Order: sequence, then structure tokens, then C-alpha cells
Amino acid sequence: MKPNLTLCLMTCGEETEQQCLEAIAPFRDKIILQEVRNVCPQITALNMMLNQVETEYLIPLDADMILNEDAYERICRAIDKFGHDHNWHSILFKLFDTFTQRDILALKLLRTSIVKQFPFRNTATPDIEHFQRLTDAGFTCISQLLVKNPIGKHVVQGERFCYGKYRDVYQTLRVHGWEWDSAVFMGGTTLMERAKKHFDFFVKRFIITGNKDYLWAIGGMTDGIVSPAENVSKNLASDKEYLYPADKAVDAFLNWYCSELERHTAVPFF
Repeated sequence: MKPNLTLCLMTCGEETEQQCLEAIAPFRDKIILQEVRNVCPQITALNMMLNQVETEYLIPLDADMILNEDAYERICRAIDKFGHDHNWHSILFKLFDTFTQRDILALKLLRTSIVKQFPFRNTATPDIEHFQRLTDAGFTCISQLLVKNPIGKHVVQGERFCYGKYRDVYQTLRVHGWEWDSAVFMGGTTLMERAKKHFDFFVKRFIITGNKDYLWAIGGMTDGIVSPAENVSKNLASDKEYLYPADKAVDAFLNWYCSELERHTAVPFF
């Protein structure tokens, strides 16, 4: 029987790509495996993925996602359970994010016939805007929040990806102005509060682990906060120069944060 599920590997040189592929090897013969390799910006890669898929269901598999051994069975159970009886566009599964040490909603099972009607647009984090348009059109998302165990791991590592990840998170927050996933932030409601929570966590993890990736994340976060809000999808191919490399990241963030504190607490002089 021809597989009815496509996994599309989305890769731009992630250090975890081999682990990602090894994890799906046990069920490789049960799926269609496609790839979008080194395609930038993100908007182009996402629409290329949509255009080439022909199966009823699609999973965008970023190369920093490492699925568990039971992932395929869990995906099949979700399809059997919800099938064609619900007007859903996607089912979300949890992954354990090793960088932040928490569960995030990150793996998506998409219904191809629906999502193909809504090509991605060039905005900050296009899948967020895409999700909103699908919702506005009356389609629903099924969240596996109540499923206790994550379906795999999300492993962001390396200066390029940690910097780019958190630059994108804060550019997206500034453009869209809302929290698309409660697990993305560590708490707080304002940009300052959220950024400080991230900063405190990253510094603590750097002290505990000695992993400079946390400093690169601080640099990317600071860049995303202070740079003009671009409202375009990220482009890892062009993001080769860092505004705040690891050795300048902590000072850069604290300079911004202290200046914001002073601005918000200043007493007018009459």
C-alpha cells in the first residue's frame, strides 16, 4: 500500500541532521521522505514544501527534531482517531526542547488538502500568520497538550542557530504582538519582562553548563529587540554577521535593559 504520509526534511546545515534521519530510519519504508535543503528565505522553503507534497498528510520535519521510537505509531493513532471527521488543518505534538529544558508544541501533522489552499506569506515567522489565516477561515487545530510524553526532542545548537532562533523569536513578538505558544517564553507579559526572564535563564544555564550557545542566544535576542522590526521571514543564508556575538552579548543586553528601566521609571521634572 502506498504511504499516505510525507515527512519533509527542512534543513539548512543543522548539526543534528544525521540524528534526525537516524531517528526516522525504522519507519522510512512506511512514509514518503522529501527534503528542502539550503533554501532561503524561510518563506521560499515553506512554499516549496507545500508545492511538492502529494500525500494526504504532511509533517514538516526540521533537521533539529529527533523523533522517539514510537513517533510513527503515535502519528498513525492520531490520524485514525481524528481522520476525516473533524475540520482540522493540523495536529500539534509536543517536543522536549533541550535548550530551554521544557516541552514545546513544535511537531505538526498537516492536512495537505487544506494547507495547500493557503500558501505561506512573507512575514515574521510565516507559520504563525499561516495558522491565523487557517483559523480565521474556520479550520481548527488539534493540540496534543493533554498527551503527557513528548513525541521527540527539539535540539537547537550552534552559534548560527541559537542566535538566529532568538533573534527571530523577538522580531516575531514585536511584529505580531502576541504569544503564539506559552512555552516560547519563560514568563512575563511585556517585552522587557519576557526578555529579562530569558536572559536570567540563559545566564544560569551558561554558568551551569559552560555552553556558549546560551550567550549566542542572548546576542540574538538582543539583536531581535533593538533592530528595526522587519516583518519578513528569516534568512539563515544571509544572517552571517552578528550584531552582538557571544563575547558582547551580556553587556549589550544589560545596556538595553538598564536604559529601558531608566526610561520607564524616569520622574518628569517640572
